[in-house]
Amino acid sequence: MKSYLLYGKKDVRYCDIPYPDDTADNEVIVKIKSVGICGSDIHYYKDGKIGDFIPREPFALGHELSGVIEKESSLYPKLKKGTRVAINPSRPCKTCVHCKAGKQNLCPSMKYIGSASVYPHLNGGFSEYIKIPAENCVPLKDFISFEMASLLEPLSVVLHALNLAGDLEGKSVLITGAGTIGQLCHMAASLYTTEPIVITDIRTPALIKATKIGVTAALNPLEPDFEANLSSLAPQGFDILLEASGANKILTNTVKFIKKGGKIVQLGMHHDDAQFPFAACMKNELTFQSSFRFNQEYSLAVELLEQQKIDLTKIITNRFPFDEIPEAMKSASDSIEDIKIIVEN
Repeated sequence: MKSYLLYGKKDVRYCDIPYPDDTADNEVIVKIKSVGICGSDIHYYKDGKIGDFIPREPFALGHELSGVIEKESSLYPKLKKGTRVAINPSRPCKTCVHCKAGKQNLCPSMKYIGSASVYPHLNGGFSEYIKIPAENCVPLKDFISFEMASLLEPLSVVLHALNLAGDLEGKSVLITGAGTIGQLCHMAASLYTTEPIVITDIRTPALIKATKIGVTAALNPLEPDFEANLSSLAPQGFDILLEASGANKILTNTVKFIKKGGKIVQLGMHHDDAQFPFAACMKNELTFQSSFRFNQEYSLAVELLEQQKIDLTKIITNRFPFDEIPEAMKSASDSIEDIKIIVEN
């Protein structure tokens, strides 16, 4: 079957790999129809790794995915061949101390589709077909498109961060970084607060997109009146900072806009040498909370789509056919115009 494997930095190659027909009783095979290119995919592409997840052999990226049941499981009669499904890429062990504590995202044995976090690596949506436990497949309502379903994963990541942020009612929110996660942060946060939600980025197209979607304000830190404009929207400081950029100095430059006693939730992936404002956090009693992947929020994400409370297609800026995955990855890596690129099969 057709597959595009990551061999190293900026090296994605077409490969013909075996069809995964050796399924267990609880597994199905899904023909992939839509894949979103994630920021972590771009990290793998640019750096050949992400953090300490270092590939030991070529594998297929793509963990934001949806498709059609190709091979059924007798244990899951509702998942007939041809059923349209979203795919939850998270496969925790369910038996470790973290899983039992309800923190499946911290499972040391986590098998995550399209990730090098474990070995053997699990091929993702850059393969034509994937084998997956049937319980990871969620049947789609007719009005939910494949591309919308593929974005359930990043929405789940955002919903997890919002859960860690706590009750947002009556609280103002500052979001740094207007990429996929940042855009979804303001779309999701707006469901839970009517106070100002402000997003910042140095990319004009990203700010324009956020404005069209409906953020309170979209501001560029490079503009001369940035600090005055931002402070005017929350004179006492913002209650919550959702940091979605991963920029090296972003926390140091932004901490002065956070209300005393406020909370920082870190979604963007930093390098180990990133700056951290220890003194400012200490004297203002700020809470810093990192956020990694998601726990049970995938079901909430599905519910929001089924209730039509959020339109994920608003962040899609470009689409590529499956056979142009190398071009799609290069575009996602180089473009300052795009927010979310979708690969269609």
